[in-house]
Amino acid sequence: ATEHVALTGDHWTSVSNDNYLGVTAHLITDKWKLKSFALTCMKTKERHFAEACAEQFKTVASNWAIDQKTTTIGTDSARNMIAAARLLSYEHMPCIAHILQRSITVSLADSGFVNALSKCRKIVGHFKHSPANTAELNAEQENRMQVQQPLIQDVPTRWNSTLDMVKRLIRNKDAVTAALDQQNHKLVMLTQQEWDKLQRLESLLEPCK
Repeated sequence: ATEHVALTGDHWTSVSNDNYLGVTAHLITDKWKLKSFALTCMKTKERHFAEACAEQFKTVASNWAIDQKTTTIGTDSARNMIAAARLLSYEHMPCIAHILQRSITVSLADSGFVNALSKCRKIVGHFKHSPANTAELNAEQENRMQVQQPLIQDVPTRWNSTLDMVKRLIRNKDAVTAALDQQNHKLVMLTQQEWDKLQRLESLLEPCK
């Protein structure tokens, strides 16, 4: 038993485009051990309006008979979550990891890396969307005694994906360049200065991973 419980919650969308709410409880035992328990992963049909979010959290806490013990709720900084937290009696703690990830995304969108990253995405897409292009890249990787690994496309909501995209491209620079040299394409290639920029960006993002 415990006297105080903290909840964390997040809405997410499955690959089949269904909405879910995951709620986890966190508590400290009388022996000062931190314990966490997944309380629910419930499919939600309502749009994520603040009132609906708040009611869902109340329902979960009530179902587990911890509504009187819950003191804190942690969420991301989505507007609906912040608004929902205001409707609850719990103290709201925005997730620092979400804030850090968001700050990186916003910073990169207005930085000197924009053009280089745009070229990266187009290069990755060129290989991702064509099995034939991918096969030629794999052949170039094999010629260089490298692991045949696919390129990675970054996604704004996938943490670290920009770093992963940059790292994978840098590691496969020679294979990518050689494969593209054999193909007809309209890609604008990265300059040496931009490759250097990507190397610096990797150093900047690595500690945040």
